[in-house]
Amino acid sequence: MAYTENYGGFWILSGYTEIKEVAGDDIRFSSAQGLTIPDKANRGQRSIPAEMDPPDFLAFRRILHPMLSPSAVERLTPVIERFAHAAIDEFIESGECDFVHDLADPLPAMTTLYKLGLPVERWKEFSEPLHRAVFLRQDNPERADVVEHLRAIGEVLYETIAARRESPRDDMISYLLGCSVDGRPVTDDEVKEMAYLVIQGGFDTTGSAISNALIQLHHDRGARRRLIDDPGLMTSAIEEFLRLEAPQLALARTANVDCEIGGHQISAGDKLLLVWASGNRDADVFDNPDELQLDRFPNRHMTFGLGAHRCLGSNLARRQIEIALQAVLQRLPDYEIDLDAATRPQTVGIAYGMYALPARFTPAPRWYRQTESLR
Repeated sequence: MAYTENYGGFWILSGYTEIKEVAGDDIRFSSAQGLTIPDKANRGQRSIPAEMDPPDFLAFRRILHPMLSPSAVERLTPVIERFAHAAIDEFIESGECDFVHDLADPLPAMTTLYKLGLPVERWKEFSEPLHRAVFLRQDNPERADVVEHLRAIGEVLYETIAARRESPRDDMISYLLGCSVDGRPVTDDEVKEMAYLVIQGGFDTTGSAISNALIQLHHDRGARRRLIDDPGLMTSAIEEFLRLEAPQLALARTANVDCEIGGHQISAGDKLLLVWASGNRDADVFDNPDELQLDRFPNRHMTFGLGAHRCLGSNLARRQIEIALQAVLQRLPDYEIDLDAATRPQTVGIAYGMYALPARFTPAPRWYRQTESLR
C-alpha cells in the first residue's frame, strides 16, 4: 500500500489480500462515491448499479442478472460466432488487418448492441468515440468531438427507450422497462444508465482482453500451438490471459469509516484505488506470476473484481474472448503482429489494451457472401 497526494490524495492498494478485503466489504467501503480517480467530471451521471451501495445496488443487480446469466450467454453464442466470422471475412482475403479496429472493437460492439436491441449496423457510431475517449488524452485533437458523439449515444438510448415503451420487443431495453425496484417501475433515466453501463463495460474492456491475448500468443508461439492442437485448453487459457494482462487495471472505493487495512490507518472519506492488475501478479497467491501458464489452476484472478460488485458481464465477456480467439486460431493461425507499428494508449485509466494492432497472415477465403456483411 502507498499514499499519494495527487487528485486530492488517495491510497493505492497493490496486494491481493488488501484488495480482496476492501472489494469484499460494501459496508466499510463505498462504490456510490465514484469508481474512478479523479472522479467523473459530470456527477449528474452515475453508473447503475456499479456506482451504488446496498440495498439499492442489490435491487438493480437482481434486475440485470437474468440478462447476463450463463444461460442467457449460451442463447447468444450463435450470434456472437456469426459476428466474429463476419468481421474476419471483411479482411481475411487481404492478408492483413488491424486486430483492434477490425475484430476486437467490432465484435463486442455488435454483440452488445444486438443484446440491447440497438441497430447493429451502427456499431461504429458507438464504438469509435468510446475507443477514443478511453485511450486518447483529453488534449488530443482527435478527441475534440468525443463529447458530442457520446451525447449522441445518450440521445439514441433515450429515443430507443421511448420507442420500446410504445412497442416492446424481445430485447434487453424492453426487458428493463418492464422491471420494478422497491415496488415501483424503473424510470427512463435508470434504464438509460443501465444500458450505458452495459455499453461501457462491454466494449473496450472486452476488446482489450481479446487484443491482449492475441499479443501474448504472438510472443509465445508454443502456447499458440498448444491451443491449436488442444482446444480443450481454451477455458483455462482465457483465465490466464485475463490474469496476466488484465483489461481493467483498477477501480476505486471510498472509506465510510475509520479503519485499518494492511497495517495502515484509513480515515472515513479516504479514496482507495484497487489495482486488480497488480493483485493478479501477487507472488503470495500465484506461483511464477509473470509467466503465462495456459493450464494454471487454481486461478483466482481479480480481473472482474471481487465481492458483490464483481462484474455482471463476465460470462458474456468470456464467451466473446473464447469465440474471437478460436476464430483467429482456426482461420488466421500464422498471424504475425507488427508491434513496431502498433499504437499504444496515450492514457491508461480503467481499460488497458491497444489503440491499434496491425497484423499480417496468409490470405484465405471468406465464409459468408459479400452481401451477407453485417457492417
